Formats: sequence, C-alpha cells, structure tokens
Amino acid sequence: MRVAILGGSGGVGRWLIAIARENGDHVKALVRDRKKLPKDLGAIGVVEGDALDPAAVETTIAGCDVVFSALGTGGTGTTSLYSTATANIIGAMTRNKIRRVLAISSAGAEDDPNMNFLARRIVMPFVLRNVLKDMRRMEELFEATDLVYTIVRPGRLTDGPRTGLYRANDRFVPEKGTSISRADVADFMVRVVIDERTIRKTVALTY
Repeated sequence: MRVAILGGSGGVGRWLIAIARENGDHVKALVRDRKKLPKDLGAIGVVEGDALDPAAVETTIAGCDVVFSALGTGGTGTTSLYSTATANIIGAMTRNKIRRVLAISSAGAEDDPNMNFLARRIVMPFVLRNVLKDMRRMEELFEATDLVYTIVRPGRLTDGPRTGLYRANDRFVPEKGTSISRADVADFMVRVVIDERTIRKTVALTY
C-alpha cells in the first residue's frame, strides 16, 4: 500500500511512519523540517513543506492509496491549520482520485458527556477552545465530502508505549476513558484502514 502521512515529524506521525514501514507499505511524509525525523526511520519519501501549502500537500498525496493526517499546532492560540490543511487535502485527493483518509481530531471537539468535569467544563471550553473550534471545522469539511474518511478523536495524548489495548467509541470517549498514547493512536489508525465499521465515522479513542 502507498501511504501519505501529513505531520510526519510529530509524535503520532512518527509512529504512523514506523508502523506503516513495519507493514511493508511505501511511505511519503510531509514535514516542515526533515531534520526532525528520527534517523532510524530508514528510507521514506520526504516532502519538506507546509500543510498550508496546497502544492506541498498535493506532492505528498499524489500516487498514494491512503492519506493519514496527523497534524498538530503545538499551541492553544487561534488557528486555522486544521481546516485550511483539510481543504488542501480534500482538493488534492479529489484531483488525484484518492478516496481513503484518516485524520486526527480530539476528544472534546464537540461537547462530550462522557468526559470528567475538569476536562468538559474547564480544559475543553477554555484552555483548548481555539484548537477545538478549528478541529470541528476540519471534521465538518470531511463530513461534507463523499470521501471514505475516518475521524479519530483521541483523549489526552501521552508518550506511553504501543500496547494495542485501547477502547474505541462512537463520537464520545469511552466511559471513564481519559488518555491514550500517541503510539496507540497510530496503531489504531493503521489497523482500521480497511475496517468498514469505521468508514465515514468519528471514533473516540482512550484506554
């Protein structure tokens, strides 16, 4: 399989690259700085550029079978990264006749009754409101297409190990679920590429 990964130098992105290569897939990764990629990832196709640049996105996606978006801002201020990059992804996929895409959003992109009080009433609506607002715009852009998408809403991300032991739930986090490792988010995304149960679904993911 030919795999395009946007945000390849981030925590989830690096794991996506590693797992895809482990599976024998051909990988193309879009990164802003190739020096941030670990040297032990081996030979992959690297496109150095910005997901806000339509040409860089198209160069990364062209010729691939599936697209993974693992973009992240690294901050809490006002942003349009997710929605703008998603518009670029949708355009490039449409022009190149690519159908399958999996994208990382976040738990709390919509009010989640399964979250604990602190997350639901303080962290999400105040601390992360700007990021979540744009993530929700990203989700709506995918939902308005006929693409074969899966939107993944992980809980609080950690640097824990890849275990393969996690819970997935429709839209809202599993009961009492709070966190998940970046490694396991990547594990889930690669696992469900051909899982019809996740097609045009929004899946919340925690331990």
